[in-house]
Amino acid sequence: ISYCFWMGATEVTQAQYSALMGSNPSAFLGASRPVDQVSWFDAVAYCSALTSQQAALNNVPQGYQYRLPTEAEWEYACRAGTTTEFNVGPDLFCNHAKFAYSYHSNSNCWTYGSLSVGSYASNAWGLHDMHGNLGEWCLDTYADYTAGAVTDPFVTGGYYRMFRGGSWNDVSHKCRSAQREFTHRNFTSAIIGFRVVLAPILVP
Repeated sequence: ISYCFWMGATEVTQAQYSALMGSNPSAFLGASRPVDQVSWFDAVAYCSALTSQQAALNNVPQGYQYRLPTEAEWEYACRAGTTTEFNVGPDLFCNHAKFAYSYHSNSNCWTYGSLSVGSYASNAWGLHDMHGNLGEWCLDTYADYTAGAVTDPFVTGGYYRMFRGGSWNDVSHKCRSAQREFTHRNFTSAIIGFRVVLAPILVP
């Protein structure tokens, strides 16, 4: 990644979403819980509204916008300099994140629904819930990776959109830093939310 960007320390909360959008579609209600049951279009609309709001306050650098992270931005931020399967190391245990089952300790971690953002320790860069709690929409269209190294990868133009990170209902391997999931853009679920980045303008 050849440019600077900023990422929200947490998933967008229901309080943040309802304050800006005037509604709260979530299944698991709580002001400090992440907003869920938002489609990719809903998440993009929130980012657009946030950009407009903050640009009016002169808080958006020239050439930047609030938007969903690309897959590359998301994984780079999730890893926070690590090369292991998870940003906490090679294993994911129940005390690391909100998810359903740890194959590393053969432990049932499952409880129904999301938790308030920041309920678990952050990664090395201060970002919470990059593993578990809710899966997070990314800006990209689904595409297979290319064989070689790529600078600033971003794919668009397709129907299916990516989400990352795993959720409260996923097993440990679904929460890996490199795990890729995709679904259609209108899909809503109590296992998917999003976080925002302040980053160079991209057209999805």
